[in-house]
Formats: sequence, structure tokens, C-alpha cells
Amino acid sequence: MDAVILVNKPTGMTSFDVVRKCRRICNEKKIGHTGTLDPEASGLMIVLLGRYTKMLPFCVKDHKSYHATFSLGIKTETEDIWGAVIDQREFREHDDEELQKTAEAFTGTIEQIPPMYSAVKYNGRKLYEYARKGIEVERQPRLAVISSLSCRNLGNNVYSMDAVVSSGTYIRTLITDYCAAMGEYGVMTSLVRNGIEGLRLADACTLEQLAEKVSPIDPLKVISPDFEIVEYQDEARVRNGRHIRLSGHRDQVILVHNGDILAAYEKREDGLYHCLRGLF
Repeated sequence: MDAVILVNKPTGMTSFDVVRKCRRICNEKKIGHTGTLDPEASGLMIVLLGRYTKMLPFCVKDHKSYHATFSLGIKTETEDIWGAVIDQREFREHDDEELQKTAEAFTGTIEQIPPMYSAVKYNGRKLYEYARKGIEVERQPRLAVISSLSCRNLGNNVYSMDAVVSSGTYIRTLITDYCAAMGEYGVMTSLVRNGIEGLRLADACTLEQLAEKVSPIDPLKVISPDFEIVEYQDEARVRNGRHIRLSGHRDQVILVHNGDILAAYEKREDGLYHCLRGLF
């Protein structure tokens, strides 16, 4: 099956578990997804099947929107409530005005140190493999773009965070650093991915709904806005991977013919567009 589907990942499942279930439901061996969610997180996943798995490098990845909750006074190994508690201390209540003022300081480009319990690799091994053995390694900070951030006090030591962030941003680390800026320990207690670029969780199906009916979306909807979608008539030339000439278009394009996705192309120094990858 060649399709792109939006899935609402439930809590308590890994992203791989979701892909495995989609593979069985759709009866398609070739399958992938565009971004991992932690097992205890829920929300939007983009799942690619069949030939559309080739689109993975060209799919939307930034402006991911999340809704999270967190609590103060606790520090854990994993920066969320499901990890082993390292330390606890007294905390004070923070009002919405203070919370938003702190949020403004985190809006824009920031640095994050990846958490030890993450899939980032160090010397060929994932960080969580070291963490599970009690080994902590030095991690280099990474840039993250926080497009918007707002926090509220919900009462009873429950706070909410709504964020729109770039790909690779760790919300639990953002919460930890945010709380530290207020002089507090803090841990994430829930996380939902609500959207990616123009895609919304409201348009995703549950695994139960998928089992009843597979409802693919238009594959062009998951193409990154970095690529301009261009209708191109000489389909044979593109299918043969030939260089082409275009006028008045951006440097990176996705070529389509009668609605069918053909290939990703990029303009080079010779003024011609070169094929990055065939998508047929």
C-alpha cells in the first residue's frame, strides 16, 4: 500500500510499536515515521507506507506543537515523572505573570544539552544505553528554536506548557531548564504532540479507527515548506534522473505530474536542477 496516514499515538506504546501495528493493519512491509515520541507521550505521528517512505527526508519536521504538564520539587533521572527520583526539595507557587515572564526568556534560539535518557548517539551507542548502566557521558549542547512558549498555573502543583519548537527539541529538557530558571526542580508529567507545521492531531486516527478503515491523506500535505511543489510536464526526463532547467522557482523543489509525486530536485551552481531522489 502506498499511503501517508496521520496516527494518534496512545500513551504506553513506543513509536516502533505504533509502526508495527500499522504494518500489520495495512499489510505493508515498507513503512516508516517522521519523528519519535517517548513511550509515555501521545499525539500526532506521520506514518509513510510503500513508495512514500522515500519522502522521509523531505517531510515536515519543524514547528512541532506540544501541550505538556509539569510539577515542581522533584528531580528524576529521565527529567519526567516516570524516572527514578534523584532529589526532592521544597518549592514555592508561581503565578501566571511570573511563569510567562520566564517563558519569554526561552523564546527564540536556545541551547539544550540532550538528556542521558535519549536516542542521541555517543561513540556509536545511544545515550540511554549508557544511562541504563549508570554511566553519564559529556554531551555537547544543541541549538533549538522555540517559536512560542506559554505556561500556566493549574493549581495543586500542576503547571501547563504549550510550545511550538523545532525538530529535535526535548520538551522534558525544556521543562527542566525552565524550572531551573525559576530556582526550582521540575519534571514533565504528561506530553501530547498537537501538530507539525499545518498538520493537526484532530485530523489523525487512532489505531482502532485505522483497523476499521485506512484513511490516507494527500502526500503533498506532509512535504516540508522548504520545498516548492512544481508541476512538471516532462515526466520521462524526471524518471530518468536527468538534469532540468526551471525558471522562477526556489532552489529546492518537489516535482509532480498530474498530482503524482515524481522527485526532489535542487538547483546547483551550473544553474540546472539536479535530482536529489526519485519519489516514484
